[in-house]
Parts: sequence; C-alpha cells; structure tokens
Amino acid sequence: MSDITTDHPIALIGAGPSGLAACKALHEAGLAFACFEAGPTVGGIWNVEAERSGGYRSLETNTSKPKMAYSDFPFPDDAPDFPDHRAMLRYFEAYAEHFGFRDRIQLDTPVEAAEPIEGGAWRLRSADGHERNFSACVVATGQYGTPRWPDPMPPGSFAGRQLHAFDYLDPTTPIDLRGQRVVVVGLGSTAAELATELGGGKAGPSIAKEVTISARSGRWILPKRLNGLPLDNNTPHPGTPLPKAARWIPEAAKKKLMQTFISKAFGGMAEQVGKPETWNLPNPAFPPYEERPTLSDGFIDALEAGRVRGRPGISRFDGKQVIFSDDSSVEADVVMWATGYRLAFPFFSQQVLGCEAPDLALYRRIVHPQQKNLYFIGYTRVLCSLWPISEVQSVWLAKLLSGAFELPPRERMQAEAIEVARALPVFCNLHASMLREDFE
Repeated sequence: MSDITTDHPIALIGAGPSGLAACKALHEAGLAFACFEAGPTVGGIWNVEAERSGGYRSLETNTSKPKMAYSDFPFPDDAPDFPDHRAMLRYFEAYAEHFGFRDRIQLDTPVEAAEPIEGGAWRLRSADGHERNFSACVVATGQYGTPRWPDPMPPGSFAGRQLHAFDYLDPTTPIDLRGQRVVVVGLGSTAAELATELGGGKAGPSIAKEVTISARSGRWILPKRLNGLPLDNNTPHPGTPLPKAARWIPEAAKKKLMQTFISKAFGGMAEQVGKPETWNLPNPAFPPYEERPTLSDGFIDALEAGRVRGRPGISRFDGKQVIFSDDSSVEADVVMWATGYRLAFPFFSQQVLGCEAPDLALYRRIVHPQQKNLYFIGYTRVLCSLWPISEVQSVWLAKLLSGAFELPPRERMQAEAIEVARALPVFCNLHASMLREDFE
C-alpha cells in the first residue's frame, strides 16, 4: 500500500495541460496536493505572452478539438476545429474551475530546487527561498521549455542575425522580419507554420522578402484538413480504451496491426498531397508510425506557390551566404532555428535525477525507478494529442497513490524503464489500455 495520506500533501510542479490533468486526478481521488506553476496563468506554453512560454501569437492546435479534449470536458460547440491559444487558455481555466481544484494551484511560483529527504519525502524550495516538505513529487513541466540548438553548429560564420523559434512571437518580435531574407531550419510543425506565416499564409503576399526552409532529415508532411475535414476526423479519441476482446490479442500482434494501419493511411494521404521531394525537401527515411507528422494549414500551398522554398540541411555559413548540403546557397539576413527542444529539469541536480535529463528512463513512462515517490506526467512521445494520454497517466498515478495497486520491485522497474525522449511514439489507444489494465 502507498504511504501517501491526505496529511502529507503531494507536490505537483507545473500547471500546463498535463499538470492540470494530474491536478484533477489527484483532487478526485481525495489526495491532498499543492501545485506550483512558474507562469502567471494555467496552461503552460498556451499563454504565449508569458515569459519563457515558447508559444507564438498565431499559434493554434494541430489536433482537432474532439481528439484533443480531456475525456470529460468537451470544447464549446462554437469553438473552431483547431482552437487558437486564446481559446486554449479559456479552456484550461474553465477546466480547473469546473472540477474545483483551481485553489490548489499557486501561480508565479517557480520551483528552484527539489530533493529527496528521509523517509521517501521531498523538499521543495521556491524561487523566493520558501521551503516545504512533501510526501511525493510529481513533475509535469512539459517537454518544450528548453530550446535545442544544433550541436555542433554548421561551420563558418554567419553575418546575419539568429534566433530560436522558442523566442519568436510574431513577424516583428523579437526581430522585425518584414522584408528580410529568412532561412527557417527544421521540418516539424512549428518550422512549417512559422515559414508559412512569413511566406504570407495560404495565399500571400509574403511578409518576409524570401523564405527558405532547410531540413537535414525528412518528415511526413500533411495538411490539418483533408477533403474539408480534420485529418483525424475518423480516428478514436486517444483515451478511448480498446474493446475488451482486444486484450486477448498478443501485444506484439496489436502493435503490428497498428503499424500496418498507420502506414497504409499515411501512404494514401501522401499520394494525395505529394511527397516532400516534390518541394525540394528530403523524404522521410522512416515509417510514419515512428514520428508525429508535420501538420500545417497553408504550408503546402506556400511551397507550391514558391513563397516558401525547400532546401536540404545547411553544410556551412560564409558571411550572409547559407550553403546547403547539395551545394546550393541563398543570401540570408536571419536564420531561425526551429530545431526542437530537449528535456530539462532545472530544479533537479544530476545526482537526484541519476542521469542527464535527456537520458531519463521511467517505468510505465511515469515512475522514476530509483527515487522513491518521484513521478512524471506528460513525458511520453505520442502520435496523437498528448493531453488525453496525460489524463490516463494521471488516473494511473492517483490509483497508485491511493493504494489500488502496488509497484513491482525496483529491479523490475529499472529493467522495464523506457528512455522517454528517445523511445518511439506510443500507439495512443494501446498505451492507454495498457495503463488501465494495471488498476482495473
């Protein structure tokens, strides 16, 4: 049985989408907790005006509202298929108020340090120096807080300006990109959307003078809508459990079925919209179930109209010349690195975490296998929207802390731990069903 009681509150770090799911699950289980959020509102990166958000002012979801919503809190009927950041903030605030845990969240309270103390408890110190002890520590600070820059950088020296997409707010902030020659590096959804915005969206005219998107490796590129409907229109909600009869199918066979289904579905879509090589971008060298696709309305239109031009990876810089791996080159004023993010937990020392943050391995993608009473929510790579999976993870954790089931021995947890930043994305409904089997 768990040694967590309502007399010893649980510390929860982060009130973004995954942290809110954890708040609700702990609250409904009757477990006392205190949630600490560094920003001025709930919602994490969706408050794009907050310091260190990483969001941008044109940000909207790339998963449709029915497949992104928490399982018991649908979006308003009049919300668009793909809500923008303002609608998302309203949704998260309404969620916290509706389920009655808003008063458990302390805003503008960055956690500066978290360390284990005697008896499996945890001591947290906030940025104002205040310390408090807790019976467990749950981390839900998200995967997009620390920009990843190329390492090493391409050789040579670039004479223009550089920024990471994390710092981009709009075409004039923090750098005025109007009339500039811009190279966007990366081929994820953020890179595609920012290149599209600078290239004038679906129809133009361009905001930047020239926009080039450079990609070292390929991705599957799809619009958010196909034939007038959201791309995920015919998929189940990620948290929907599999039929009970499916439990009898061996795990390997279920994964193989999902791989086959996704490969055929994506293959058909790619034939309809075109392959990346059509726009002078590298084709993906992996099957579509190994990486979330690049989803963006208007990106393909901008590529086909020539308002965004594709190029392979950068091989070197020479003044304002950006030279690519195929020996083509462009003159550029600004290079924007949309090269993703790396896991970082600045409140943990490496000794506490037991590894560098990007090497973190977790049992069930939730439990630290060596540190007692240390848990993580929302660090699973997915092909679907993450939040419904965080919701199931949170229920799993609340059941564990309530004593509904017990963890296996630490040796087994260590052997079965998954490196969360490097593992292949989970098949969402399979993964949700697997977690439920632990406590149902």
